[in-house]
Amino acid sequence: MYQSDYSMSRWHRIWVLVIAAAMVAAFAAFAAPASAHDDENETATTYRVTVENLTENQTLTPAVVAAHEASFKLFTRNRPASNGLAQLAENGGVPVLVDELSTNDEVGDVAVAGSAPIPPGQTASTLITTTGEYGPISVAAMLICTNDGFAGISGAKVSDRRAETTRYGRAYDAGTEINTQSFVDLVPPCSNSTSGTGTSNPDLAENGTVQRHRGITETGDLSPATHGWDDPVIKVTIERVATYEITVTNVTSGQPITPAVFAVHNGRHELFGKGHPASNGLQQLAENGGVPVLAQEVTANSAVVASTVIGAAPLAPGTSASATIEVTGRVTRFSLAAMLVCTNDGFGGIDGKKLPTRIGDERHYNARAYDAGTEINTENFSDLVPPCDGDPTTGTGMSNPDLAEGATVQHHHGIGGVGDLTSVHEWSGPVLEITIERIG
Repeated sequence: MYQSDYSMSRWHRIWVLVIAAAMVAAFAAFAAPASAHDDENETATTYRVTVENLTENQTLTPAVVAAHEASFKLFTRNRPASNGLAQLAENGGVPVLVDELSTNDEVGDVAVAGSAPIPPGQTASTLITTTGEYGPISVAAMLICTNDGFAGISGAKVSDRRAETTRYGRAYDAGTEINTQSFVDLVPPCSNSTSGTGTSNPDLAENGTVQRHRGITETGDLSPATHGWDDPVIKVTIERVATYEITVTNVTSGQPITPAVFAVHNGRHELFGKGHPASNGLQQLAENGGVPVLAQEVTANSAVVASTVIGAAPLAPGTSASATIEVTGRVTRFSLAAMLVCTNDGFGGIDGKKLPTRIGDERHYNARAYDAGTEINTENFSDLVPPCDGDPTTGTGMSNPDLAEGATVQHHHGIGGVGDLTSVHEWSGPVLEITIERIG
């Protein structure tokens, strides 16, 4: 094994690979104080890094992911491996490499993809933030059934202009341990037994350099058929991610409002448009409080990249509800709609508004009331959603074909006083205030 002052005991080694799910996460959290390198005047971009194991026979450790300066190299062919990389490649020492990277001034952020080994064909993901000069991303994970093999990419460049970048990583030999391919010299989980030395063995020290791995040969306990692979061994997908917090406030004096359906989309999507017919989902929301129907409709729309429901129950006047949403890709628009409960088919909404662009930026919007144009405004409790008058037995709770209007979405004229509704249910000006902040 790799000869250094940081020798890992046999039990520590097994712990790293088999039962360290919580501890790996803890190391990652400890090692990710990228704020130490951040400059609040620089633009931060968050990416989701997904590592896919492309091999048929080799399990990978959780993958260490780092965002760093262009001058930094996690590994370079024909150069010696660092202590952290050697510990990863020989012993599955994920925490050792994480700790090494987190104390390097050239590294801006460190994370771990996966909380347990990654089997063939499976994936693991994590979030990483690039800030200023800390742009390139590198990845490394041990090929468990090798003496000192690892899968990696070094210095993958990502563009803020692209929603997604894909890179493929091949297998490398760290050059720190002779490839005996014997279970007694490998990480214990490889043989599914307690065999394995679990300690650094000076007799196996290779003192070489990082090279492309030649694969499994017909020596020792390993065989190409059982433990071999073809390059590439990992697929790394890097997706731009933004996190937003949305708060919706009911600013009416007498109208309860349903939870709001919120959708992030590209410019081709229209949740509603003045002068256009309402979709079935919007009709169900505006007439019957059908939040799930509209939520399902927007989720199925290919132009919508993310959606959520804000609030778990109707919002009383003056109250608020919040939600957080994670968005992948370069999208800049959002829309929102919520029913005005004490109306036949009224709703508060905004369509196609801009999202904040920088972390910490906040935007404020006012949503006005609209009439979906799908039901005649009788304003009778018997035609409204049951909770409107406080009596759950009053009202149909479903659309009435006899009241079908067949019109288009228009600005709502307010309560007309023609039925059971009164000035108590009236509103003036906007019905909703929306605050949206980019928090990641």
